[in-house]
Amino acid sequence: MPYNSIQDAIGVRETNEKGIYESIHPPERMGNAAAIAYGGCTLAIACMTAHQSLPASHRLYSMTGNFLGPALCDRVLRARVQEVRRTRTFTTRIVTVSQIQDDGTERSCLVSLVDFHAVEPGELFRYSKPPTREYKGWDGQTSLDELREDLVRDGKLHPKIAALHQKAFGLAAGLFEGRPCRGSMAAETLLGFAKEVPTDQDGLEMWEKSSGDWWRCKGELKSRAEQAAALAFQMDGAVSFMPLVHSHMSLADAGACSTLDFALRVMGNDFDLNKWCHREWKCIAAGVGRTYSEAQVWDEEGRMIASMTQSCIMRPLKEKGKL
Repeated sequence: MPYNSIQDAIGVRETNEKGIYESIHPPERMGNAAAIAYGGCTLAIACMTAHQSLPASHRLYSMTGNFLGPALCDRVLRARVQEVRRTRTFTTRIVTVSQIQDDGTERSCLVSLVDFHAVEPGELFRYSKPPTREYKGWDGQTSLDELREDLVRDGKLHPKIAALHQKAFGLAAGLFEGRPCRGSMAAETLLGFAKEVPTDQDGLEMWEKSSGDWWRCKGELKSRAEQAAALAFQMDGAVSFMPLVHSHMSLADAGACSTLDFALRVMGNDFDLNKWCHREWKCIAAGVGRTYSEAQVWDEEGRMIASMTQSCIMRPLKEKGKL
């Protein structure tokens, strides 16, 4: 059943088993060639579970871990939380997300170490680097629908491919208002769906290329836990396949492309994802069948909210057998 609100995507309920929570709804699919759930759904459930019974003064600052296997879209997620530290300053919890299989066994999908830090009475420093490429503000960008329509009208994108893109990324479009940044590779090539379209970044080295967008959550986020879980949901988006996008390739050009491990680091205590946020993706390194990429997000005032780095598996297509 499609999510009707952000709360449908990130909500959890307590079970009758101590320390175990379940997602309100099964996770949904997005941006993956395989019939598996979007990783951000699993991250959000882990994050929301870690926030349960949290001291009021503590705020999320770090969420690291590994994806252990794909999540299925026809059953809910189970999240087991274990607290390993609680002091006046820090709370640390380990969350393991799993699903019950058809034979009754439990298979783990994700494990994460989630850290919280009490609000400090003062700060010695406050600074953050800006995006590497300057893009116009959200009010100078068009919607994703308008961008897609422009590409079709200009003959750069077949209507059937446009429909596939709309379906593949419909989950995020339903929960977040997004505006791709013109001039970014992800926008110009529609995340690889219009991979033949040239961009003004084509002459740059891989680590110099940039993609960006603006977004805000459509539904009201009513608590800090919801803000943090929505951030975890959104920050997973497109990181794993951005090296393909920046190489004028699509997911169909890779034999395997998925996140192995992640590190979400939060720089502020009271961010508001109902306001416009600016995200930039960068591809940092690749080799031995893996990529390392990053998404960073800022508020409208240019303060960095969070950084998401991921190591991802990236395999070439298998060669066809010779007759």
